[in-house]
Amino acid sequence: MKERYRHTQIGWTLIVLVVAVVLAELTIVAFSSPQGTLALAFSGALVAVVAVVLALFSTLTVTADDHALRLWFGLGLLRREVLLADVTAVRKVRNHWYVGWGVRIIPRGRVYNVGGLDAVELEMESGRVVRVGTDQPDALLAAVKAACDMKEAG
Repeated sequence: MKERYRHTQIGWTLIVLVVAVVLAELTIVAFSSPQGTLALAFSGALVAVVAVVLALFSTLTVTADDHALRLWFGLGLLRREVLLADVTAVRKVRNHWYVGWGVRIIPRGRVYNVGGLDAVELEMESGRVVRVGTDQPDALLAAVKAACDMKEAG
């Protein structure tokens, strides 16, 4: 299969916000807790959890070929595949700011996003939608449309 599109978006805003909050928490604990307290141990655990969360969710990779659109966050533990044979419509959309980041339930479907408001929406035969947040909406839209046109021609 010919890969028509591949892009990894880094969620810089998410990374900066999470790191800033963790640094603020560590600073507060360091200056307000006596050395060797339980608060320091919890701070270390918080840093470990945040590091894992950032490794799992700070990037979104999207690929499209003639058969499917595939996406995964971070290291690839959370994945989604959309068969293009099931897609009836594809369009560029803009998410509301409150949709947020990560995997979210929206009316009629789900959104997958690591940053920004731009997305490409794929509507399925069932009426369900999958929105893929991207910083390259035009390129992703063109790739999916081209693959869907190939599907119809074949």
